[in-house]
Amino acid sequence: MQDEKLMQDNDYNYRHDQNVVGINALRKEIEDLRYLLNEKNRSNNEYQAEIGSVRDQVSRREQECVAMQREVSVKTDQAYAMRKDADNLAYELTKLRDEKNLDQDEINRLRDAVAGKERECQDNDARIKSIDYDLFKAHERANELSKLADSKEFELRRTNDGLDAAMADLGRTKDEHSRLMVEG
Repeated sequence: MQDEKLMQDNDYNYRHDQNVVGINALRKEIEDLRYLLNEKNRSNNEYQAEIGSVRDQVSRREQECVAMQREVSVKTDQAYAMRKDADNLAYELTKLRDEKNLDQDEINRLRDAVAGKERECQDNDARIKSIDYDLFKAHERANELSKLADSKEFELRRTNDGLDAAMADLGRTKDEHSRLMVEG
């Protein structure tokens, strides 16, 4: 019995030692697991911080996207307004080109009219020069005739003076003749 008891005690001690070793192993495993759990919690906290940072970045990016969408909307409105302005300017440009073509036709018509008037002016200049030459000749002829008239007037005056002198002589001669006839 004692052997049995000893065996039981040995068996108990062996089991107890085994249990202590198992408990120590489990305690070490628990310690290791706690260490791993702490490491995992620290990693998890770092990941959570990283996730928070990424969420902040995502939030900022979403705000930037919203701002860019607003900006794109504004730019689209501006582009539409610019296209509308460009269409209006193209219409006005076409209108101005048509007006320019009409003006050019009018200019060409006026140039033709001016060319006709220039030819007419050249013809009139030639006629004026011809008339000026004829007028110059007529003026020269008038000067000659004036000189001739002056000389004829001078001769006429001399002739009138001579006639007056002859009439005075005739009158004196008549008076003398009448006096001689009366005396006679």
